[in-house]
Amino acid sequence: MILHSIIEGEGEPAVFLHAGLQTGEQDFVEQRQSLKSIMCVIALDLRGHGKSKSDDLGHYFEACAEDIKHTLNHLNLKRVHLIGASMGALTAVVFAKQYPQYVATLTVSGIMAEKPDHWLEIHEKEAAFQRQLRENKDVEKHFTDLHGPGWEKLLDLAQDENWYPFSYTKDLDGGSFPVLCIAGEENEHETAGVLKYKRNHKHVHGAVVPFASHLVHQQKPEDFNRFLHQFLESYPL
Repeated sequence: MILHSIIEGEGEPAVFLHAGLQTGEQDFVEQRQSLKSIMCVIALDLRGHGKSKSDDLGHYFEACAEDIKHTLNHLNLKRVHLIGASMGALTAVVFAKQYPQYVATLTVSGIMAEKPDHWLEIHEKEAAFQRQLRENKDVEKHFTDLHGPGWEKLLDLAQDENWYPFSYTKDLDGGSFPVLCIAGEENEHETAGVLKYKRNHKHVHGAVVPFASHLVHQQKPEDFNRFLHQFLESYPL
């Protein structure tokens, strides 16, 4: 499918992939604002989110990767700077591994490289929190307005303990493009991922941001923007 996109500015294309249950318009607001005067900034709604309506959420990350390929082809974009956070970062990694020819640079934040030893405990806490979201009428109305009826299927994805694509995130092999991986110091598993990627891959730059956790780009946008600008300036198309 062709994903809904918001396009601003001119220059080298920078494609943003939002976190789960958000949209291209909602997420990466400060990052897009800081880049649109010097680049062509493209924010996509991932499958099942926002205006990219879909009831087919099977093989989610692979399907989203194919959606991105079709969307880039539709926009006549051959190579892009790809930037994602959380679910968007996981999708970006899958896309970069499946279609590396499209990726000039890859920036990801809020992902784990390896399955933690106590993954089942982590997963159950997150799954329980998501189940609670369904019971909150205000939350239900908010996400229904944002994504349309049936948005709860997005929550169902993460109820499966095997939903996280560790088979893809375990390494960053498969492409010669430069990578910037950012994590908040308060999330030990994501921070460990940055260190592992840097240790094992010469083409990876890593940054650990203090006083931040999972959504670094929202919690510490100035720090995130500084690293992102320096990275993109170092690797023009």
